[in-house]
Amino acid sequence: MLIIQNEIRLRPMRDDINDYELMAKWRTDEQVLKYYGGRDDPHYLEKVIATYQPRIQREEPVIPCIFSYKNQDIGYLQYYCLNQIPEEIRQMYCLENTDNVYGIDLFIGETQYWNLGIGTQVLSSAVEFIFTELQAVRIVIDPSVKNPRAIRCYEKSGFVKVKLLPSYELHEGKYQDCWLMAIDRNKSLH
Repeated sequence: MLIIQNEIRLRPMRDDINDYELMAKWRTDEQVLKYYGGRDDPHYLEKVIATYQPRIQREEPVIPCIFSYKNQDIGYLQYYCLNQIPEEIRQMYCLENTDNVYGIDLFIGETQYWNLGIGTQVLSSAVEFIFTELQAVRIVIDPSVKNPRAIRCYEKSGFVKVKLLPSYELHEGKYQDCWLMAIDRNKSLH
């Protein structure tokens, strides 16, 4: 997958030290960790490689991507077909039907690019790709209720809150409530 739209570029994460070091920079940044992963779970280089290399090499069903703005790598996005992930994880979404349903996650690792609308552009581009190229019927995302900036971004991209997922995600030692948000194919393509 390579998406280029306006000044945004979304590409597959590569199995090379540069991408791993970039991810380690982001996954150890306290501001980023406050919302993604938790400040009690930094990912230094060794842990980044152990986490992302199996995804890059397609040993796991999660597709990892890096996105850039004006040729500067600034964030991470991953997507996955729910029917390809382990059953115990899929059940956490509390969906009756997961056929052709994809999950997506993202964060901007370069915090100076927060609040500029870039996340909305990246997400909208990825959603269009997943619907048109992968024939998804629904895409879901599960932000923490304590992350209003992310929720606004997802709503601007067309996602709607479907249901509250109580005590869904372990974050910094406590289980946090999350929103299950979704966008359906017939509502996103005009």
